[in-house]
Amino acid sequence: MLYSLELQMMGAIFSITMMAGGISLWIKRRKIRKELENTNDKISENNDVENL
Repeated sequence: MLYSLELQMMGAIFSITMMAGGISLWIKRRKIRKELENTNDKISENNDVENL
């Protein structure tokens, strides 16, 4: 049977793990969004040059 101290430790570990996972996913999503924006900028620049 788990006592209150063990439950509190499990809760702390679980919440820290969830925060770390959320932050890593947020950083990954931000990186992908920046790469996509850079790709879109390059495509629009190429289209502008071709239209001249």
